[in-house]
Amino acid sequence: MMITRVMKIVSSRWVLPISRPVIEDGSVVVADGRIVDIGERREILSKYPGTDEFRCPGTLLPGLINAHSHLELSHLRDIAAPLPHHTFTDWIAGLLARRSTDHTSREERLAAVFALLRDQHASGVVLVADTGNEYLVELGKAAEGWPEIRRMLEYLGPDRQGDEAARLAIEGLDGLVAITGHAPYSTGPELLQYIKGRCRQFKQIFSIHTAESNAELQFLHSRTGIFRDFLEKRNRWDDTFACLGENCSGTIDYYDRLGLLDDRTLMVHCVHVSVPELQLAAERGAHICLCPGSNRFLKVGTAPVTHMIEAGILPALGTDSYASNPSIDLWREMQLLADDHPDLPPEQILAMATLGGAQALHVEQDYGSIEPGRKGRLLHISSPALLQCRTATALIREVVTGGRPVETSWV
Repeated sequence: MMITRVMKIVSSRWVLPISRPVIEDGSVVVADGRIVDIGERREILSKYPGTDEFRCPGTLLPGLINAHSHLELSHLRDIAAPLPHHTFTDWIAGLLARRSTDHTSREERLAAVFALLRDQHASGVVLVADTGNEYLVELGKAAEGWPEIRRMLEYLGPDRQGDEAARLAIEGLDGLVAITGHAPYSTGPELLQYIKGRCRQFKQIFSIHTAESNAELQFLHSRTGIFRDFLEKRNRWDDTFACLGENCSGTIDYYDRLGLLDDRTLMVHCVHVSVPELQLAAERGAHICLCPGSNRFLKVGTAPVTHMIEAGILPALGTDSYASNPSIDLWREMQLLADDHPDLPPEQILAMATLGGAQALHVEQDYGSIEPGRKGRLLHISSPALLQCRTATALIREVVTGGRPVETSWV
């Protein structure tokens, strides 16, 4: 019995493979849902005569990857930005208070999640990494008009009571359910090691908030500061956290001491990290996800992206949630990153929104670049500004700094 391959050629004025130079007047060959070839249109048409061709007027690129989000907070669009006299834990307390008094029905919360997923897909996002405290079973089935979702259940446990409760809950989970810890001040060290051990067992991503606030270092050094005050006010303080002293250089160093760093560790934010820590992360093969929109909203600072690149780390990009970002839009994240780091090459920023996320989530065999073997989900974008670009350099700069294109469609 002969098996007939379904093959098509998708051509466009510009093709942005990410992993290789921009192709002007390029084509991509897709067969049975996978990319089989890419190159200049003239060469591709001669290699595959008689194959159906679909012409696109704009630019082709791989789908974007949102490497950090909290979908369960999609209905919380009324959280105010911190005032100058507020601390990071003031914002956390406000969020927890808002959630504890939330009377939004489950149906309304799910509607907000579904609406956000549809918008992410329409904007060109092919995959979303979601971290949450509630396991939304409704997200387990792929739906038309949604990006692919990588879900992780997030566990906190800053004291013995919380540690025991988290372990008991985790032991009752199916191995297919991915889990992770929250942050160095909210999930105790032994619980973090336990969670990471399970992630290694099932080859799952361990995504954790890292060095988002500059107060983390004081907490790690001396067990003092706003995080201890916060835990004490909530009656969640005991001797779970050790006093590491000045020898601990920061949160990444702390994670390494716990044995948490490897190529399936994704550290989110990394605003307050040192060059030696970044070099350590690179040696361990760990990944980083930047959330410039959330960082700007919370006024926590700007991540040292140039030092990350110099250390050999290509970060991923994430949006975080509406609780700390007024716009869940990866195009805006690229804009903000370019604004915060004007010397950063635009092609590196675009790579973060695509290939960086794919590598961090270990899906680069499917997404992140236009290369043979990858899934044939191609994103077509167009706008008056993009159509006016005459060079690859101008095109990539407009893609990165121009915001969400007027037209985004999947081909």
